[in-house]
Amino acid sequence: MKAKYYFYFLLIVCLDTAILLAIINQISISYNEAYGLNHSQNLASIIARWSIELFGQNDFALRIPFLFIHIANLVLVFLICQKYLKKPIDSLLCISIYALLPGINIISVLVSKSVIVVFCALCICAAHIYQKKILFYALCFCFSFIDPSLSIVYLSLFFYALRNKQNKTLIFSLFLFATNMYLFDMGIDGVPKGYFLETLGRLALLYSPLLFIYYIYTLYHRIARNENSLVLYVGATSIIYTLLLSLRQDIDLHTFLPLSVVGLPVMIKDFMRDVRVRLKPFRRNYIRRFYIILLPLLFEFSVLCGNKFLFIFSQEKHFLDNFYYVKELASELKERKIFAINAPKRLQMRLSFYGISKASFPKIKKDKKGTIIIKYFNKPVERYKIEY
Repeated sequence: MKAKYYFYFLLIVCLDTAILLAIINQISISYNEAYGLNHSQNLASIIARWSIELFGQNDFALRIPFLFIHIANLVLVFLICQKYLKKPIDSLLCISIYALLPGINIISVLVSKSVIVVFCALCICAAHIYQKKILFYALCFCFSFIDPSLSIVYLSLFFYALRNKQNKTLIFSLFLFATNMYLFDMGIDGVPKGYFLETLGRLALLYSPLLFIYYIYTLYHRIARNENSLVLYVGATSIIYTLLLSLRQDIDLHTFLPLSVVGLPVMIKDFMRDVRVRLKPFRRNYIRRFYIILLPLLFEFSVLCGNKFLFIFSQEKHFLDNFYYVKELASELKERKIFAINAPKRLQMRLSFYGISKASFPKIKKDKKGTIIIKYFNKPVERYKIEY
């Protein structure tokens, strides 16, 4: 691959990292993140605690490990593309789309195991596509002890081995799937209740609606054409498994859904193949169609990056409402020499991260006539009242 393509890849990574750092600087810790940091023993919370002990208690220390894992994911996708796709420009297109996906950007700055699960799946697929058999089997075995969502990878490997009549790999995948199911509780019990439409909606938001439809089409198209790659099986199995399970119950969508992005190189390969097999005068319609598909993705990415500006125009609740106000509130309290306060439970847990401890008095609560005013771009967005 020419050096200029590596430069372009590095440029994409740097731009994406800069945007995500800006988002980290804007948002505050959410209640779920604060609760996990104080009480949970899941992998994401453990990593966040370790980072805070190392770099201090601040937003960047809280989220930077997950940003680093996201960067590692970009590198893994690029490595997979280099082997799977024909030309360097195809790899850059795939990386660009991956970096633009709203769902991927969200999990990259939150304290969530989603980005870790995607990293594990990409590691397995990269080892497989580069034919590093010992590494591949070692990673499959080790990752089976990490999270139940990786059962999708082992199920995909089972279908792949069945299709290619690889009996040893088939038995190995069944063993890992059974081990993973035994170690982790999937919560498949209780009264059946459908979440299919909600799951479908979240999948559409993860990709953007038009891109999701096109992605589903390409996965189906490649399977119908007997495409034979593990990334295809992981992408397709993740979507099918999640949708089927959602017919019966609510599932951990933040963990299961992002796994489907592993099959993104399949979509790029299918599109570029359609373009290149046609004469130049007939390529325009395909390229225009792809531009139309990408427009909603670019719009969603822009909204995500500039989400704080929505406070200027919106009178309704912000879609990231749980990630704002508290950092600014803690700063205001410290300016008033208040370092301990009695707040509602959810607010108290978030304030404690910014150095405001719990006390009996004074009390604080949301109030439309409160004297503590949180402003974004000189517009009041939240008010709090202190009672002595």
